[in-house]
Amino acid sequence: MIFPCELKRGGTVLLAAPSSPLAPDQPVESIAEAVERLGFRVVIGASCTARPSACGYTVPPRVRAEDINRGFADPAIDAVWCVRGGEAAWQILPWLDYSRMAAHPKPFIGFSDITTLHLAIQQRCGLVTFHGPTANQVLKWDEEGFSWQSLQAALHMGRCLAIENPPDEPVKVLRPGKACGILTGGNLSLVTQTMGMPEQIDARGKILYLEDVGEEVYALERMLNQLLRGGVLESAEGLVFGAFTKCPNHAREDYGPEELLRELFGCWPRPVLYNLRSAHCRPMVTLPMGAMCGIDGGAGTMTVYR
Repeated sequence: MIFPCELKRGGTVLLAAPSSPLAPDQPVESIAEAVERLGFRVVIGASCTARPSACGYTVPPRVRAEDINRGFADPAIDAVWCVRGGEAAWQILPWLDYSRMAAHPKPFIGFSDITTLHLAIQQRCGLVTFHGPTANQVLKWDEEGFSWQSLQAALHMGRCLAIENPPDEPVKVLRPGKACGILTGGNLSLVTQTMGMPEQIDARGKILYLEDVGEEVYALERMLNQLLRGGVLESAEGLVFGAFTKCPNHAREDYGPEELLRELFGCWPRPVLYNLRSAHCRPMVTLPMGAMCGIDGGAGTMTVYR
């Protein structure tokens, strides 16, 4: 896998909106100012300001894709930072220039719906990308906060990096054991959506990370069983589950996401961790997706390597 160059203070960041348009209360100008306060120069992509198409709720896919292509092609731009998640990143996949990305590796940052792009870039380019906070999150934390420190640690990692939760948020062990493989995955709904697509997730011999938000427990069970029956989970060397934020069980309040995971994976033959705080939670851990990763299901630890 290819690690991008470090994003240093003073570097230029392209803000792009490959998924949903920005909310009215989060104008891109405010996001740009917040990112500048972190020490970066900012270029605002056309996808952040273009109007949705006449027949849809998103900016046209070609406009969104061209922002990403431009970010990787322009030598004056040092990183591409997605401003938010949402929906419809999958629409831009046919128009992405993967050869350009592979030739000019740069940090690419985001989560949630951006999972679709992490998986495609990893598979097509062999490029390490960063499952980290979207740029609109900068409006809600400062450079002394955990989310910023975790993002910085991932962007500037040396030969190895211990992936650690925020204080008082322990990583839980569902199954013991040790495993090693390339780190892949992201949002469970988006990973499941890739089934049957050219960009279908490939978890063979890898460490698979999954999280979600706003899904009822029955929906989580349905998606996990789809990945089980599709052979995706069976092929992974180890499983790491994140936070399942606002995922209720209205039929039975004492049976939530953790109970579901324990039932499905309590006898799993390989190591399984739970409650890694990366994605729809605050503060947030940044994960270098595509990096080599080792997990220890006895100690509840996770480390990524160059």
